[in-house]
Amino acid sequence: MTTSLREALGATDPQFDITLPAGWVRMDASDASRDALLAQARARFLTAQRPDLWAQVRASIDRAFEELRRVRGEAIMLQLESGDDAPFVPASITATILSAEQGLDDHMAQLIAGGATALDGDRRFVRSESTDEVSQDGVRLGVTTVHYFTPVPGTRRRRALALSAVMPHPPGIDPDDRLLAATRLLLDAHVSTVRWRRSEAGA
Repeated sequence: MTTSLREALGATDPQFDITLPAGWVRMDASDASRDALLAQARARFLTAQRPDLWAQVRASIDRAFEELRRVRGEAIMLQLESGDDAPFVPASITATILSAEQGLDDHMAQLIAGGATALDGDRRFVRSESTDEVSQDGVRLGVTTVHYFTPVPGTRRRRALALSAVMPHPPGIDPDDRLLAATRLLLDAHVSTVRWRRSEAGA
């Protein structure tokens, strides 16, 4: 049964739940959500006289929403509140669904051949990581991106959830930098909490 036929018959994919760090929220991918986030983040960090953090957060938000638009993504997750119990984490996570009628096994095999690995031994997920540099308002920023892929249950591996964690940082940073390493470990831990539930439409 093809994905299009499943949809024509009213079948829907299960929905994913994820436990997020303290102070984080999950939002849709609309321009209104992006603009609201940018306005809120700008006010917070400029009031706190932290334009350096504002530049990092803006880069993270802009890049995350650009990626969502490119792949018609479903959700974005990032931190809106910080404090003693929720230290600021310079990162965001986007969620998209990949589809391939012939199945995604070949794509996953290519990722593994390119260095992707299981997420801390959890074979539900294939994990890959890359780092590049971007320019934001004339300021150069480094960006580390971690991609996580896991099959959507009940789709015969024709559909997969793709989570992309974007971590902006100073360019040329040591990959083992303490904050970057801690952020990476935090996001790995929370991605590992992904669980599936039947969608309301399919209940």
